[in-house]
Amino acid sequence: MSAALTLASLAIVAAVLIKDWGHRKVTPLGLLRPLLVAAVVVPFVMPGWDMSGSGLVLEIVGLLAGAAIGVLASSFLKVSVDENGQAWTDAGYAYAAVWIVYTAARQVFIYGCEHWYSRSLGMFLIDNHISVAAFADSIMFLSLAPVVSNRLAILIRSRRRAAAHPSARATAGSGHADDRAVSDGRSLRGR
Repeated sequence: MSAALTLASLAIVAAVLIKDWGHRKVTPLGLLRPLLVAAVVVPFVMPGWDMSGSGLVLEIVGLLAGAAIGVLASSFLKVSVDENGQAWTDAGYAYAAVWIVYTAARQVFIYGCEHWYSRSLGMFLIDNHISVAAFADSIMFLSLAPVVSNRLAILIRSRRRAAAHPSARATAGSGHADDRAVSDGRSLRGR
């Protein structure tokens, strides 16, 4: 892996930790930003899909493993809703530990692929009819899928919490109380 890709990989995890550490407001841009970055980055760095055989299986495994890591990380993130229905997250040391251990393990694996067991890896790829492009794709999915699945898990959890919040249930179906008063012709100043 090139130094630039290593730094980019570390920067993505650092950005996630900086964005999530502590008590943070859940915003649409905060949730969509990693999805947009992935949509822009993937076409430029993905060598090419293997559309069949063992290469496709390896790509799917990389995608699913990455998604599972992102969901695991989000399980250490507390999601709450305030009295106004605004969702918040609280990330602590356990959340950071998942990201740090995952990133370190991924970097060691990539280093090992290049320096420690490159011959064995090459033989594995040949024996199982897996292209180098499919292997590179699976590593890329293993890098991007955790961030994307983590954001999606936060989105789902925050929406569920907001929907279950008393303020959401009180105004569900008939609009907000102030909206009803205006539509009835009553002034809000008279209250």
